[in-house]
Amino acid sequence: MAFNQTQLFEDLEKLTKKTLEKNKQQDFIFEFLRLLDVSKSTITSLKKNDSRFNVAANPEAGEVANKHRIYFKPIEAGEDLAKALAELKQSPIINQHKIRMIMVTDFDTVLINDTKFDETLDCDFTDLYRNYHFLLPLAGLERAREFTEHPADVQASEKMGRLFDHIRKHNEFNTADDLHALNVFLTRLLFCFYAEDTGIFKPKQFHDLIDGSTQIDGSDIDTLLFQLFEVLDLPDSSPERKNKPTHLAAFPYVNGSLFKDSFAIPKFNARTRRILLECARLSWAKINPDIFGSMFQAVIDPEQRGSLGQHYTSVSNIMKVIQPLFLDELRDELEAVKALSNENRHKNNKAERLDALLNRISNIKVFDPACGSGNFLIIAYKELRQLEIEILKAQRELLSSAKDNLLGLGFDSVVSLNNLYGIEYDDFASQIARLSLWLTEHQMNVLFEQEFGASQPMLPLKDSGHIVHSNSLRIDWNEFCPNNGSDEIYIIGNPPFGGSVNRTNEQTQDMTIVFKEFKKFKFLDYVTSWFWKGAKYIAGTNSELALVSTNSIAQGEQVAMLFPYIFDLGINIHFAYQTFPWRNNAKNNAAVHVIIVGLSTKEYRNRPIYKLIDKSWHTESVLNISPYLIFGSNIAVESRYNPIHNGKKMVYGNKPLDGGNLLLSTEEKDHIIKHEPKSKEWIKKILGSSEFLNGKERWCLWLVDINQDELNDMPLVKERVENVKEMRLASRDKGANKLAERPHEFRDIRNPDSFLLIPSVSSERRNYIPIGFFDSQTISTNANHIIPEATLYDFGLLTSINHNDWMRLVAGRLKSDYRYSSTIVYNTFPFPDATEEQKKHIESLAEEVLLARADNVGMTLAELYDPDKMPDNLKQAHANLDDAVDKLYRPQGFNNTEERLAHLLARYEQLVEAENQSKSKKKSK
Repeated sequence: MAFNQTQLFEDLEKLTKKTLEKNKQQDFIFEFLRLLDVSKSTITSLKKNDSRFNVAANPEAGEVANKHRIYFKPIEAGEDLAKALAELKQSPIINQHKIRMIMVTDFDTVLINDTKFDETLDCDFTDLYRNYHFLLPLAGLERAREFTEHPADVQASEKMGRLFDHIRKHNEFNTADDLHALNVFLTRLLFCFYAEDTGIFKPKQFHDLIDGSTQIDGSDIDTLLFQLFEVLDLPDSSPERKNKPTHLAAFPYVNGSLFKDSFAIPKFNARTRRILLECARLSWAKINPDIFGSMFQAVIDPEQRGSLGQHYTSVSNIMKVIQPLFLDELRDELEAVKALSNENRHKNNKAERLDALLNRISNIKVFDPACGSGNFLIIAYKELRQLEIEILKAQRELLSSAKDNLLGLGFDSVVSLNNLYGIEYDDFASQIARLSLWLTEHQMNVLFEQEFGASQPMLPLKDSGHIVHSNSLRIDWNEFCPNNGSDEIYIIGNPPFGGSVNRTNEQTQDMTIVFKEFKKFKFLDYVTSWFWKGAKYIAGTNSELALVSTNSIAQGEQVAMLFPYIFDLGINIHFAYQTFPWRNNAKNNAAVHVIIVGLSTKEYRNRPIYKLIDKSWHTESVLNISPYLIFGSNIAVESRYNPIHNGKKMVYGNKPLDGGNLLLSTEEKDHIIKHEPKSKEWIKKILGSSEFLNGKERWCLWLVDINQDELNDMPLVKERVENVKEMRLASRDKGANKLAERPHEFRDIRNPDSFLLIPSVSSERRNYIPIGFFDSQTISTNANHIIPEATLYDFGLLTSINHNDWMRLVAGRLKSDYRYSSTIVYNTFPFPDATEEQKKHIESLAEEVLLARADNVGMTLAELYDPDKMPDNLKQAHANLDDAVDKLYRPQGFNNTEERLAHLLARYEQLVEAENQSKSKKKSK
């Protein structure tokens, strides 16, 4: 059973208050453990200070230590909490019994140390419940490792953004060639900044050249830089180099085509010169090359950037992809080998296992098929090089303990840039990727040299991985990065997202090529092209994949359009990050909501789902991850025209298609009735979703069954009808032309005696979509769905948290709001089996919800269902109904949303299977 976090939050608040108000300090730790679902027998043994269970050093002083979980120490008011915590951290009991958390408190303040991450929570005792997420590892919801950006990275990005803002302010870049020249200039500057801080140039060589050889007004910087770039492309033996001034000839030959071609250099002024020198003074040796993409984003044309779908990604977000994909496993293996005894190495095969691990990482290929400026490849390469250094250090330590003491043995790097593969649509971004990889290799070589005393020379530049400028979706990945089936290849990245509405013609053509075997794909996001092409690439091989995507591919109809095809290839979801905001360290970066999906053909016993809980990452290991990124089977909910349940049919409301002529404001309604009293019987209230939710008044002429004489008696009404006819005849839509034969009617004429109304779009903030009953005096527009002749039981099911959780799982989105659909939400919702008595109970509770609404006169439905404004009696009425509906599905109900959804998906799967069996029987007859 899944752990109920909400319950912990509420119960922990009650516990801390009770502890202080009723002076129950001695019972606190036992009640706290009970909240974490520790068994009664264990708690009883802890209370009795049974040494098999309570391993604390001083149990008689109220200390409680539960193996693998927590060490609790109460102290007197006025004692030093920090000192007490520090002493406990040094206690051998902590390591011996693998204590995860140490809690020290005087019941005024509490300090809790997470020994795994050595992070300490410091808060008031009464605020402990507000920090419940820190305690979740004690309940099995592990915190994920997180990586933060280095402040120097952000500072460099901001300064480079400022530099290019000023350069563009004083230079015109009107053509694509102008912009390309600017981009090349950026690349070369970045190299020079890095070079003088990392030993490629002499220290401050570039800075001092600008500072000492140019005018303060910046007027001659372009000339000097042009000359410098020319020298950097001249081999040391070149006769031209010998004729250059000594302050320029002192710079080394770079090669790698970085300075090969001549481009115009932008004009500088005094301010841009100062900013240039500020940039040069930054400590570039501490800066990650992955920021190059962020800098590029600061200068490239916004429209071009949007059309290319370029997303430059922070280290912390890249680690979310590569860590669970392959780094965690490699590091775990290294730690396991390092823990083996050096003295017993012949029996435990420590040397052989270190060799095997080193050989393994030397053969790993990393492939980013939409690599942008190379961020993912950069970080993957750095992590593999760092892992290599740690393996070699372990080998050195092993050798140093040997009797023959082979300390003179040399060490060489075996992790090569040639094992990195990247495809990028934009030429300049691919150039940035090459440069970034060169400089990253140099950074890692410097670290390698510091540790082992030798490394490869940086200059002249050599190949920097397999980076190509091409359309990733139109080339054969197997030809570019051969996959023989046994190679360890990891596909990673953050491809362009692109919903179906904002795709270019070229992108649509790309998808037509990629999805040629699909029956329908046009409503898939552009990013799914990489998932499908990647899935085919890894199918039946040792390769794995992890890509970032907009969360929409795991919602609504896209799930059934994509994932069943992937699962049919024998591929499953290896790990997943549920929805979170994706940001980078670029200047003015924007956030989108994304997921990360890892795919593999391998069998894994535990598959981690990463969840953002109260701004902190936690993991839950499950047997299988559903395409909705929760625990469950691989079933995908498919849209359908008929309900899978035995409920009534849902239809759209009425689309006027009238050019506004049959719709009336209150003023227009009053005007017509005043001058044509007979019109009153032909006017009804009309509700779109906005009117329904916000209590607005609008009216319509509902002229179904009117005859010509009655219409002729109302000239104002007749004029509006004639306007509708003209509008429909003038329309290019053939359907509208045909409707001109009945201009007095809406396109749809559904007017049941009673109906239940569900708005098509509802705010993502609401826990419940507001729904309501109406009679034939109200007309619903097509902005809503309606269920004619619906019952209170129908209302009870559809307003329950069960149906709303299902809606959140399978519905599409309009921006971030929920887009309700009869075909994917209502028709697929697995109704429970219920007796007549149970239905009556649900109806009575549904009526309580309606009565609670009525009690709050003056509040609109939008206000009633605003989480910040929802009245307590309405909350309680819904809670009672939710509990009763939960128990229709199973007697014990559900602890949380994920339990509920897992059950609903399983029931949906059963209903589909039963339906298919029924169809098969009918066919066989």
